[in-house]
Amino acid sequence: MDEYDFRKSLSREELEKRAFIVPFKVYDFALLEQLNQYSMEFGKNWDELINAALTKFIDDIKAIHNLRL
Repeated sequence: MDEYDFRKSLSREELEKRAFIVPFKVYDFALLEQLNQYSMEFGKNWDELINAALTKFIDDIKAIHNLRL
């Protein structure tokens, strides 16, 4: 069973509990420093900040897409 089929076999609750790890590269060291700064400032870990940013990013893409329709 590949990963796609495995994920399809799980409920949404089970998927959320598993919290997939997605590796990525940070190309700009200043961005990494900002992430660390805001992590301390807001009392959130990097995962929480990155997930919030990704959610906002996807919402913005959807809004732009809807404007084009």
